[in-house]
Amino acid sequence: MNKQPSFLKKFACLAIAVLMFAAQAFATPVGLTTQVLLINGSVNAPITAGSLAITFTPCSTANGNSFTATGREVLLVYNSGGSAYTFTVSSVPDSLNRTDTSLTSYSVAATTYAAVQMKNLTGWVQNGGTNTVDLTCSNTAIEFAVIQTN
Repeated sequence: MNKQPSFLKKFACLAIAVLMFAAQAFATPVGLTTQVLLINGSVNAPITAGSLAITFTPCSTANGNSFTATGREVLLVYNSGGSAYTFTVSSVPDSLNRTDTSLTSYSVAATTYAAVQMKNLTGWVQNGGTNTVDLTCSNTAIEFAVIQTN
């Protein structure tokens, strides 16, 4: 005789599957620290040894990354890997319900850099008033640095 799983077993399996996928869907992106560019000759922020260094952070393939946007940021992307990998800047619908796919699965060749000025924030800043821009990548060889101009 063929035994069918009980309703309770079916429900438990379904609940576990929903929780597994929901955790990924609602994962909180890992925040990136914005690095402010120094102005040469400024007495308020003198340039000292090491103060011009730019720090890159590997992309979180599990949760993605995000940064707070003001419209003065430049996103630098470095592929430290031996193959081409991609990154995506998540677009959101603008006032006319359009999305921009120009930064979806953007390919960066091995050991090269890419850069984009995130000046126009409409369609890129996530909803909810957080002023964050969300990023994802295909591999942790993709590294991000967010530079803010003065």
